[in-house]
Amino acid sequence: MDEVNIFEDPQFYREKLLQCENLIVPNYDKISGRSLICVFFTSYCGVGCPFCFFKSPSPENKDGDIQNRLNYEAIDKFIKFANDANVGYLQISGGGEPFLERGAILKSIENIEADRIILVTSGSWALDKKNAEEYLEEIQKSIEKRKSKSRISIRLSVSRDHSITLGERPLINLLKIFEEKYKNDKVFTLQLKTFTGDNTLYNYLEKYFGGYKIETIGKNQSDDDNVVKIIPWKYKIMLPSGYEVILGKARFFEPSLMPNLYDRKSIYNTINVYNDDLDQSQSNFPALVFNLNGKCGLDWIVEYNGNVCTWQNRVQDNLLNIYEDNYDTILDNTTKDLITLSFIEKGSKYRESIISEISPKTVTLTKAVSIRDYAGTLLFEDEKIRLYYNLRVLQDYIKENRINKQALFKLPKEFINTLCLDKTKLRQQYNRSSHSVFRQELRKEQSDVRFNDFLNLVNRGHYELNKNNIMDIREYAKLVKGIGHEPESNLQRRLTKRVMLMKKLDRFTNAQKDKKKIIYLIRHGETDFNIAKIIKGQSKSIKTVFSERGLKQILTLSKFLKKNNIERIYGSDMKRVMETVISADKKLNVPFSFHKELRGLNMGMYQEIKIPIAEFLKQPEIQLALTDHSVCIKGGESINNLIERFMKFINYIICATPYKNVAIITHGAAISNVYSKIAAKPYQDISYCKLEYLNDNLKAVGHGIQLEEITQK
Repeated sequence: MDEVNIFEDPQFYREKLLQCENLIVPNYDKISGRSLICVFFTSYCGVGCPFCFFKSPSPENKDGDIQNRLNYEAIDKFIKFANDANVGYLQISGGGEPFLERGAILKSIENIEADRIILVTSGSWALDKKNAEEYLEEIQKSIEKRKSKSRISIRLSVSRDHSITLGERPLINLLKIFEEKYKNDKVFTLQLKTFTGDNTLYNYLEKYFGGYKIETIGKNQSDDDNVVKIIPWKYKIMLPSGYEVILGKARFFEPSLMPNLYDRKSIYNTINVYNDDLDQSQSNFPALVFNLNGKCGLDWIVEYNGNVCTWQNRVQDNLLNIYEDNYDTILDNTTKDLITLSFIEKGSKYRESIISEISPKTVTLTKAVSIRDYAGTLLFEDEKIRLYYNLRVLQDYIKENRINKQALFKLPKEFINTLCLDKTKLRQQYNRSSHSVFRQELRKEQSDVRFNDFLNLVNRGHYELNKNNIMDIREYAKLVKGIGHEPESNLQRRLTKRVMLMKKLDRFTNAQKDKKKIIYLIRHGETDFNIAKIIKGQSKSIKTVFSERGLKQILTLSKFLKKNNIERIYGSDMKRVMETVISADKKLNVPFSFHKELRGLNMGMYQEIKIPIAEFLKQPEIQLALTDHSVCIKGGESINNLIERFMKFINYIICATPYKNVAIITHGAAISNVYSKIAAKPYQDISYCKLEYLNDNLKAVGHGIQLEEITQK
């Protein structure tokens, strides 16, 4: 029996792990202390700072936009989450400018039972002193409505970059208001924040508060009496009036989603700042917050799209969301995932050491980007790295006797066999896999712009790619058009959206089941192998070219897509299909993607030897497989395997996408077998078929033998 390399389909095995119940029992006592929560209410800002990598969208027309802001429903759920999470320190931050969400800020102050609440701001709302006074009075009233005591601070960020747009007015207005109205208030205070090497704040203070004094409190001091929230350098500013303000100074870093890993000098300082911050501010355990009574709690982040995770610990395939997940669900899913649990328990150095075994570049990339809340997403973007890390963590937990063996042995046999490999052999199997980030990328909704963004990252050295991967990318690049020169800010904004994945909410995915959908399965354009009647299958080593008829079929397909208002195209990831889709879609701009699940039948050894179809069909093994659809072709798959993966994909289109009219571009035998199954008719060679879904019923409503007929149907 051939050895199964589970890294060929890493996400399949990762999902098996996620579905495995009671595999490991976490020690909740160790994380039962007061927690810390950082929440981004919005991605909107409107200030338009030229330095901002985030490039916040305009705050206009934001109603109902759950991608970019927490709505009223989410705020209520967040408040419950925070209280259930035993929050001790709450930081309302950005992202965008949190003070734009006045209702959310006031409601949180009134209802969240934190000992300490920090309101981080650029101060754009305080450009007008009267407006600032009114806002602060509302905050004061909310503080008075609280049932429990808390200290609330507004933390104003003052920097050279912020001052380009905002100037000194927010700083001066807030200092004067607090000096006049809240000078002796120990509950409601103002804090300032600046960066090392930036004298903007001191220049403004000298200009408007000449004679001020500054006193050093210390390095790496906590901002709270109950949990450790480090301020790298902590000072006290004393104005001539006697009013005192705490100043925190942070390490200056330059975040960017597109660092050039080939230019080591350009990322050297950023990586050092990242390492220093992990070590000195977070003790290399960013997902934990240390309580001053010796206990530990969890350090949570709640993002403006509702996603919630422990700090630096978001993973793409285990997203949790405040809209539909309560605290118990979020905690359970966080602690049963080997990726997120191990980061909580073992910290950042442990995670880095394992990933460095197979991809030091990925660790370097994460630090060079230097956006802490994206760390987990960047480290585990590659599904193959995700699986390798799971295996290594599982091996360590087995050594620690932390694993439920009954649950473990319910996992697939080939997974268990791989788990038994030592580190060297595990890396060898990892390296033998043909899976790549590029194939992963093709499964996402494609466009010329998206691919060029991906290519931009490839050219900056962001991914582990071998020679074959590079060749595949170059071949694909020939099929799409470049987008020319554009401002870097546009690319940064798109890359932010690329990283800020939002969990698909059940309320929206389930709603798709009630909609009527039309799905067309259509064969790729005819190739020279089709004319010669030679088996091609899933082989990538054998090249094909379109026949003259095939090129005409692609033009016909383009007309068909337009005539039938096709909203989305899914294709096999074989080159002849990719060329068919891209050529047919050039003037239509319909979103498309390419998927391994939509390949034709895997015919094992036969697809590598250029065997004629007639000779192929004479083989006893093939005759048996065509008669008994449960029989696998040696080195390949069975017809039932083929039908099963297609039906699973069609069900995904029905249940989880909003499209009414969809085209699947694939291979002839696949279409013929799927149609035969759905229509409950004997097999016949066809080139396209039409499926209709309505009222939980999928039926075949048409088919054809010649692709040229399709525009007439």
